[in-house]
Amino acid sequence: MKKIYLLGLLLISCTAWLKAQDSTETIAPDRPGFGDAVSIVSPKQLQIETGFWFESDRDRAVTTQGLGLNSTLFRYGISEQVELRLDYNLWRIRVETPRNLDKSTGFFPWRFGMKAALCSNKGALPAVTFIGMMGMPWSASEDFKPDAVSPDLQLSFANAINEWLSICYNLGTSWDGDNPNPETYYALSTEFSFSPKIGAYLQGHGSSQRSWLSGIGFSSTHQIFTEAGLMYYPKANIQIDLSGGIRVSEYDGDWTSYNANRSYYFATAGLSWRFPR
Repeated sequence: MKKIYLLGLLLISCTAWLKAQDSTETIAPDRPGFGDAVSIVSPKQLQIETGFWFESDRDRAVTTQGLGLNSTLFRYGISEQVELRLDYNLWRIRVETPRNLDKSTGFFPWRFGMKAALCSNKGALPAVTFIGMMGMPWSASEDFKPDAVSPDLQLSFANAINEWLSICYNLGTSWDGDNPNPETYYALSTEFSFSPKIGAYLQGHGSSQRSWLSGIGFSSTHQIFTEAGLMYYPKANIQIDLSGGIRVSEYDGDWTSYNANRSYYFATAGLSWRFPR
């Protein structure tokens, strides 16, 4: 609870200290959507991206529900090419079986990192950024604390097709702090700008990870998801978003068997706000 109070004081202080102003450039947050954008926050600007998340994962008689009470990313520009990043997730998990009901609430590891622009979009050459994050186990609540640090490394790409359409894609790998084998992930999305006030996106993404199962040996899990969302810009420095998605397929054992007994879906809503210099 101390973390929650400190975070509240930080947000109130930032809001009181900085007076929001419009900018001619429309905000480009890393939410919604699984993949991150290529944009970098301008020097001496603070951008806060926050939201709520609900997901349901059913596997035969077991239903797992996750409620993201608050997921927030702080971004601060230190140059035209580099920004600093800090994010956290306050999560509630509910696992229901025919004989039991377990509930847990707490923080996943807070993550620290940076985002750097590598090149800009020139014709067929995409804009490229690198994102590196590191989750610290000591910052997590007891029920969500991994055994080790959890790095996440990602490359984000974007090609502007015209004034209202762009293609974005991501490649990355991450460790959860418990499984020594990394999860590799990818995303491909189309982003639409219908007007200066309204945008939308359609995205497909997937992941693959190898795990050791006692008595069985190594097993690989591959998942594919699809999602879509809408973005509204009441001002150039503010974005309100709403999105949702489902798991299209899940395979175990190096794509040899399809788990047809599971279903998964999620929905999220959020607010992004860029403060002035």
